[in-house]
Amino acid sequence: MCLLESIKQLRKNALLTAENDRKLLFNASRLTNNQDFYRKVVEEAYCGQKKRIGEKGDGGKYVCNPKKVMKDCTLVSLGVNNQIGFDKHIYEATGRKCKILGADIYQQEQPTRDAYEKMNGELFAAKIPNDLTIPQMLEKSGRIDVEFLKIDIEKGEFTALEPLIKDYFVCQIFIEIHGLPSDHLRMLQIIAKYGFRIFNVDENLLCPLCCEYSMISELCMAQFEVVPLAITIPQLNT
Repeated sequence: MCLLESIKQLRKNALLTAENDRKLLFNASRLTNNQDFYRKVVEEAYCGQKKRIGEKGDGGKYVCNPKKVMKDCTLVSLGVNNQIGFDKHIYEATGRKCKILGADIYQQEQPTRDAYEKMNGELFAAKIPNDLTIPQMLEKSGRIDVEFLKIDIEKGEFTALEPLIKDYFVCQIFIEIHGLPSDHLRMLQIIAKYGFRIFNVDENLLCPLCCEYSMISELCMAQFEVVPLAITIPQLNT
């Protein structure tokens, strides 16, 4: 079977099981077994060119087809914490043609600041979103869209993300969600409400209450050669 036919079959199967997948996920979200919840999150889009960017283990993210970014795009990395393996790798993987913005609650050490300067990036020292919102970061940097957003800000994602994706154009989101299954589902529902679909789920083995999700906007699927499958995140009013 050729690749195209395999993808068609994958989509067909996803559509057939979508309703049941949503029910299983919703039921799992009402319990306290995180690992069972992660296993029930079904990918909603197929990316044939997934690439792991950053450190092995905690800190790495799955990105879809990074070479397909637009020229002069914007990369945002929230929760730098002097660990910039992802930042340097994504800068190279996108052909050094993007502007990278990083933020962390603390001032970063000199080697981190030097590395950002070499990438022509900008670093912000502020608690997101209490002291600085993501839209304010973009405004200060003269940017209007975000190609890739990496967000790992220890539960700050629950208040920081929606104001951005509500009013700004974002293509891919790589987010580590913290909390119980109900917390994970709530955050996924908020992101899904703005037209994002999951293309990768990566459980954090070092943090039982944490899981990495990679999501792509439906408006960016053609650019990154992604095939939509079925929507498996229950709507917020379910």
